[in-house]
This record gives sequence, structure tokens and C-alpha cells, in this order.
Amino acid sequence: MDYDDRIQGEQGNPAGGPPPATDSADTQAEEAACPPGGDWKAWCRTRVKSVGWGKVIIAGIIGALLVLLVLPVIFGVNPYDLIRGKLKNTGQTQKVGTVVSPSGGSTDVTVVAGKVTPSVVNIDIRTSPPPSTTTATPTVGSGSGVIYRQDGYIITNNHLAGNASTITVTLKNGKKYTGTLVGTDATQDIAVVKIAATGLKPIVVGDSNTMVVGQLVVAIGSPLGFQQTVTSGIISALDRSVQAQTDTGQVEQLNGLIQTDAPINPGNSGGALCDSSSRLIGINSVIATQTGGSTGIAFAIPSNTAVRVAKRIISGGP
Repeated sequence: MDYDDRIQGEQGNPAGGPPPATDSADTQAEEAACPPGGDWKAWCRTRVKSVGWGKVIIAGIIGALLVLLVLPVIFGVNPYDLIRGKLKNTGQTQKVGTVVSPSGGSTDVTVVAGKVTPSVVNIDIRTSPPPSTTTATPTVGSGSGVIYRQDGYIITNNHLAGNASTITVTLKNGKKYTGTLVGTDATQDIAVVKIAATGLKPIVVGDSNTMVVGQLVVAIGSPLGFQQTVTSGIISALDRSVQAQTDTGQVEQLNGLIQTDAPINPGNSGGALCDSSSRLIGINSVIATQTGGSTGIAFAIPSNTAVRVAKRIISGGP
């Protein structure tokens, strides 16, 4: 070995041994990011031991507190309310959609009442005794009717107006008119009365054939003389047959009736039974009672039958 080689070796390794190993920052980062042999579990255990379990637990608690306290604030939630199970009231109100019944109409009876009551009238009748009797006194009665046409035609019950000598019709606004009996059909318990008025609000007629049991219905009439009374219930049954007494005392069997549990009393006769879309689906006619008042069993003539008979009467048919 010449002089130059010896000097170079002494400078590189003064002790004369192998060159020292380098421990650069890049090498340390690489070893920390890449565990030897790809054994991540062993690497994690080594890192935890080097740091210490106490520090790991403390770091976890700090992280949980940050999530619990910082994130709710970001989303506008009071952390204290969140801990108690309450959300912060942001002052915004939710918009409630229209609630519908099985028939597709509103279940709010006030909506139906507001639309239908202008088309329901009170009917007071007075019946003169037969000429052959000299001691009998005139009979008076009260019931209801529905405005069928804007030119004064009103549908009611035959057992109410069929034998009346005088008829007085009172509108919702309090105006009174003298009514004229156009015609009756005792077998269907339908009568048509005419008043000298125009511009009336006729009731919207629905299809009674589409009714289903359990559907919401609203009854409007003058029970016991209390005009514009509104009650509600459901359709209890369909296509019922009952026997009812006519104005002359005869017994007629009415068929295809709608049974409802809407409270109906004497005076509701001739009034409206409407669905949740404010459409006429029946003319209230009969109640089944042992006390003279409503027991939750009432019957109405289907609107399809009532309108068919009314059209025939108005046109001059039998």
C-alpha cells in the first residue's frame, strides 16, 4: 500500500475498521412508515410500547372530546342539548302537508263544513188537517234540504215535504223563501222543492258508487231545529235495506242505503251527507232508534239515486 492509499484509509476510518453506518432522516421515516416484513400488528405493538399506553389512552379521550364538542357546533347543535338528548331549536318550522283520508280528501271537517253549509237549507213545513176533521190541529215539522241548482231547486225527503201545505225555506244567510213542492217519490223518499231565487250555490254532487266502508263522512242539517249543525263519522255499511213510514202513514222499504255512525237526529232529514272532498254522497233520511235520538245508526239515500229521481221530477216525469 503506497502512501496515498494509506492516508485515504485513515481519513475514511481512523480506527481502521469498516466504514460507519449512516442513519439519515429519510431512512428513519421509511422504517417508521414501512414495518419490516409487512407485519403491521407487530409494528403497531412496537409503536405503542415506545409511546406508552397512557399516552395512547389520553390521545383517544382528547379525540372523542373533539368529536363530541366541535362537530355539533359546526352543524349548529348545542353540545349540551345533544348530551341531554335534545336538539337545538333553530327557529325553523316544518311545513305540514295536507292530511288525506282513504278517499283522497282532507280529514279536517272544518274544510268540508265551510264548503258545504252554504248549500244546505232549513225547511219548515206546516201540514193542514184533512177537511173531514174539524178538531184536528195543523202539524208542523222541521227538516233540511240541499240546493241542487242555482235557480232554486232543492232536494229533500218525501216524508218531510210530501204532504206539506206550506213550506218555508231558510238559507244559511237567514233569508226566508216560500217553497213550492215540485214533486215527490215515496218509494225513494225524495222530494223536490222550488223557491223563487237565483244565484244560489248548488252542492257539488259526488258518485255514491265509489264509497267504501270506513270512509270519512260529514252530515249537515238542522237536527231538532238547530240549523247548520255539522257532525262527522264514517260509512258503517253499504246497500242497506230498511222500512220507513211515509208522510201518509204507509210503510215503504228503502233499498241500497248508506249506513253511517255520524250523529243524526230528527231534523237532519233531507240534509247532506258528504265525503271528505265536500261532495254530496247521500241525502240523510232515516235513523234507527229506540229513544227517538241518534244511537249511531243512520241511513242516507245514495246521491246517485237522489239525483236521478230529482232530475225525473224536475223534467215532469212520474
